[in-house]
Amino acid sequence: MTNTNATGTTKTIAVYGATGVTGGHLLTELDRRGVTPILVGRNADRLRAAAAAADIPAAEIRVAALTDHDALVAAFSGVDAVISSLHSYIDHGAAVLAAAIDAGAHYTDISGEQRFSKQVFDDYAARAEAAGVTVVSGITDSSLPGDLLGYLTSRAVPGPAEIVLSHLSKSGGNGSKGSAKTVFANLDWFRSGGWHFADGEFRTGATIKHVELTIPGDTEPTAVTKFPLPPVLTIPRHSDVSHVEGVLPTQVHNTLSGFTAEIIESLPENPSSDLRYDLVVDAYGTNGDRVRGIVSGGHTYRDSALMAVEAAIRLAEGTSKPGALAAAEAFDATDFLDALTPFGITWRIEEL
Repeated sequence: MTNTNATGTTKTIAVYGATGVTGGHLLTELDRRGVTPILVGRNADRLRAAAAAADIPAAEIRVAALTDHDALVAAFSGVDAVISSLHSYIDHGAAVLAAAIDAGAHYTDISGEQRFSKQVFDDYAARAEAAGVTVVSGITDSSLPGDLLGYLTSRAVPGPAEIVLSHLSKSGGNGSKGSAKTVFANLDWFRSGGWHFADGEFRTGATIKHVELTIPGDTEPTAVTKFPLPPVLTIPRHSDVSHVEGVLPTQVHNTLSGFTAEIIESLPENPSSDLRYDLVVDAYGTNGDRVRGIVSGGHTYRDSALMAVEAAIRLAEGTSKPGALAAAEAFDATDFLDALTPFGITWRIEEL
């Protein structure tokens, strides 16, 4: 299968960070889609090993360190879209983003960091628009479906709607060491709960409006704590909402809040094989109506990679308007979610 862009030429998609866990899933999915990826990173030997592991001997290798802007721009030149796969985007993500824009390549990433999401909109939106580039950050199994379901559920109740989002593990497995490092880099922000949206502005503080959440399949509610999910920042861009907050079961939040450098070093490099999840979005209408959107998937890392590849291929078509966009601004929400169902990623909206 060959993928072509709007001009009829073959799509070129570069991956920065292909040597990690999610990077491997990205390469496998790009190859399955008929796209031979360009691997970009600082170590050619590790990039070749990643290409070999994914059985893509024809993959092109381009060497560029995060600290060398000119080399990154050169590596992304002639590329339709860039997928950035890193840990701790708040520390490392801006270099790839800036270089992609300056190279004229559309951009997406697998960041789940609220602070980086805000940085993208605040510092790079105008730059991307001027370059004619579309940037859609935060394509993960929580951020992308959270934004798309926020768009859909907010329109299913009388507005302005209140939106509550949560990413819920169904397996209890462990994530990768890279993900743990991301948590550690954002630890104070995660502990504080980050931003929520209320009365037309983003606010901080640990107080939340909805202190309990009934997990799908449960009959009794679970205590939840405020958690900084990126769709809190993106949903107000495209939907009529009065309040948006992210929450996490308090027990899980307490575990993340207790991370230390010693704990992280003791964790395995690779995640568990069973990382099933539900991404839940509850929308409350002004008349008391309530609907729930749910995206269910089989593996956090694999599914995030599938979503990022789907986004990158759509961006490579060059049909989205330039600038920094939320997922629901760049893509048709229903069409995108439907495109994930062949991979066992299901979605539904139900009345409560």
